[in-house]
Amino acid sequence: MAKRYALDDLSSLDKKIDARAHDLFKEKKGHAGLQVTRVFRRKSSKGVGEKNCFVKNLDVCDSSQVEGMRENNQDDMQLYTIRQDRSWTTLNISRDLFQCFTAAHGIMAPFWKHVFTFGRKSEENEFQFPQFCRRRRTDSGVKVHEYAYMLRRVELNGRAHTEDDNPWSIRQTAVYHRLSAPKTQSLKSTFLLIAPSENVEDQFGRCLSQSNAEDGMALSPWNVHRILVADSLRGWMDYMAYLEKGLKEQSDHIVLASVGDDKVNLSPLTDFVINFDNRQQLKIIEDQVLDLQVILPGMLDAVEQLLREFSSFQTEEDGELNAIVGEFEEYVREVKMLVERSKALNDMARSTARLLSDLLSYEEAVSLKKLSIETQIESKSMCHLAEKSTKDAAAVKILTVITLIYLPTTIVANFFSTQFVQTTDGHMNVAPNVWLLAAIAVPLTLLTILLWWTWVHFTEVKPMFNPLQPGTVTLQRQHSFRSMVSSKKSRQKQGDLEMGMSFQVPPMLPVRGSPTSTWNSQASTVKIG
Repeated sequence: MAKRYALDDLSSLDKKIDARAHDLFKEKKGHAGLQVTRVFRRKSSKGVGEKNCFVKNLDVCDSSQVEGMRENNQDDMQLYTIRQDRSWTTLNISRDLFQCFTAAHGIMAPFWKHVFTFGRKSEENEFQFPQFCRRRRTDSGVKVHEYAYMLRRVELNGRAHTEDDNPWSIRQTAVYHRLSAPKTQSLKSTFLLIAPSENVEDQFGRCLSQSNAEDGMALSPWNVHRILVADSLRGWMDYMAYLEKGLKEQSDHIVLASVGDDKVNLSPLTDFVINFDNRQQLKIIEDQVLDLQVILPGMLDAVEQLLREFSSFQTEEDGELNAIVGEFEEYVREVKMLVERSKALNDMARSTARLLSDLLSYEEAVSLKKLSIETQIESKSMCHLAEKSTKDAAAVKILTVITLIYLPTTIVANFFSTQFVQTTDGHMNVAPNVWLLAAIAVPLTLLTILLWWTWVHFTEVKPMFNPLQPGTVTLQRQHSFRSMVSSKKSRQKQGDLEMGMSFQVPPMLPVRGSPTSTWNSQASTVKIG
């Protein structure tokens, strides 16, 4: 860790490294944690001038090799690479080797912010990615420039098997560049690339092969940045076209839907089925568009900062740097255009989401309106039934009053028609055993009243649901008294039919609107809905 930056809070940084190290570093067995590509010059075989040479992908496995590479550094450029098998897994390097490398090369502490964006994680956090970092200092009379930045790129992942799978994945590369400018020598550079793409490594290989020729041009540090930035920009246009296509498909389904009245279905959409799944799919696209508005401004900042740094080294004689500066100006315009298009995509996503929400609200409003009309119709039917029940109750009341009027006469007539009373020559004779009539009638009357009270007290009316007719509910009297009497016998049966074959009855009768019912002494049937 570099100790010369007094403003860096190294103690807090060490605590954060300790907390993240388990999910950040993991050495892969049988593979080197670091690989270095050396670019240097050697005398030409013809004895005239120098020839560009390189050694590609040397393994660096321990701290002694790191120290040896730093102490014997006569190379024009050393390009170190740390690889990652998958974008959401650990880096293929141990913590000790990585910290040894950062201490040996005096890498600035803010570079750890870029390192923390890697490692094992369950979800992406776009706001975790830091901005472009730059430090300038003088080390033993040599001016040293340090740069650190993140580049995000989008690639086809090759994992899409259905239409719902996203064929694109967003990946990142962390770049560190240490540039020293000795007075008597050419520029010397040390690069550290974390998780570069295969395309970047292929381009490095082609540039190094071309520089190995007699008249070839050496791979400059400016060209390394150019290759990295160009690779990160190449897929965004296609990715944004993919998102735009998804938004247009959602929008076309909504715009082309015919809104009408279907008598069978309550939905006002007669040729289009829409539900909350459509809103979830649209939300996923909205989140992807919002990610662009976080990623692209960060890339724009990195490209602009690199352009500013290159311009400070620009001279009229350096034709390669002048060409790269002109290319970076085009990159700045391209990223600005991508930022504007991401804003247009965001507006399109918001308008589509608003239209979909309005359509869902309209469908719900129409359904509620039709439901209220049906409720009014059922209410009228209930009023009619209530009126009819009132008339029936009045008729029963009249019959009851008539019965009470004629009951005493009926009792007297029945009494005199028995064998206990005899009329002879105008004289009425009462039998001596007439008391038997009262002795038998009074207990029977009391027993009848007792049975009636018991039946009413222990009997409930419960709804019975018929599984073959889901819309019909039968109000059936439950013979609780009879069941209570035979409860001992029922407890002896383990496989009772009521436990094994009956259907669960909910505690409340969910009758929507006003049910239509027909009552009798045993059961009543109610049609729901």
